[in-house]
Amino acid sequence: MSEFSHFSDENVIDTFLVYRYSEGYNQVLLEELKKRNIEIKNFDTDEGYITSFIRSFSRGWQREIKNMFKELQSLGWNKLMHIEAKEKWGRFHFSGGNLSLELSEVINKYKELINDTCSRCGSKDHVQENGADWIEVLCRKCTQNDLKKLVIHEISEKGFIYYNIKSSNNVFLWQDVDCINLNFSEEVQSIDITMNRIVEIFYDVESKSLNFHLFRNLNFLKLLQSIPENTLSSFELEKRKHFLNSLKKCHFCEKKTVYSSSCLLCTESLDNILSGKRQQYLKFYNNIPEIIKEKKQSVQYYLEYWNSQNFFFKNDYFL
Repeated sequence: MSEFSHFSDENVIDTFLVYRYSEGYNQVLLEELKKRNIEIKNFDTDEGYITSFIRSFSRGWQREIKNMFKELQSLGWNKLMHIEAKEKWGRFHFSGGNLSLELSEVINKYKELINDTCSRCGSKDHVQENGADWIEVLCRKCTQNDLKKLVIHEISEKGFIYYNIKSSNNVFLWQDVDCINLNFSEEVQSIDITMNRIVEIFYDVESKSLNFHLFRNLNFLKLLQSIPENTLSSFELEKRKHFLNSLKKCHFCEKKTVYSSSCLLCTESLDNILSGKRQQYLKFYNNIPEIIKEKKQSVQYYLEYWNSQNFFFKNDYFL
């Protein structure tokens, strides 16, 4: 069994045609194709190469890549002019090949267009890196659709509902909680809940734990407030009380999300702005309210522009 045995027929063909490997590596691919009775010569054409190249990238980018090849072909490109390109850190990455300068310039032009395009749906609306563990370049709609999956629903004195698990039972009752651990550092604010039942199966590993994070799971603060006292140890109760009492209203985004002097939502800090440059700021503006007014404008733009922060700013529960 080869390392490509789990690949689909299309994936084996695409890998052989698009990516340049060592002779030994290519031989393994050829043997895999032979096992499947696939004649690679039937696909090893200009159009076959283009089809495989396009298929190697995310669906949302495929229209721009098709347009790129139309322009390349109009300038005399053929499959012998190999293109070294791949997806890297969520972006279309072009690193060369046996191409003329003119053809390379065309690919670089489309690289910019592709990286301004949502890799899932092809939209150009507010396209940014999603900032998740798996980096993607996404539009606002796709980014916020991902965030909607992480919403904590119907929080009450009885429990809550959370859909983003692999268990069919997504109703969680406080009476079924074994223990709760809270973490409120400057870098991480999380709630770790251990249930008395299996809540998720991931890669055949069973888990009883639920993990929620501020500005990752919508309604985090409401969940935190709603945890019954009898499910928390005295130490965890004190941590919750201290955290909630420590939150102050931000001068710039006006949400009650300032913790340890910095806002957890917009990340700004009035203390940091004033320190170091305080004298020149005060000399120029004459007073702190003018500093706050100017900074507030840039923060409002930031919260409107950035997809994830915009989602929480407009939808989250704040104290």
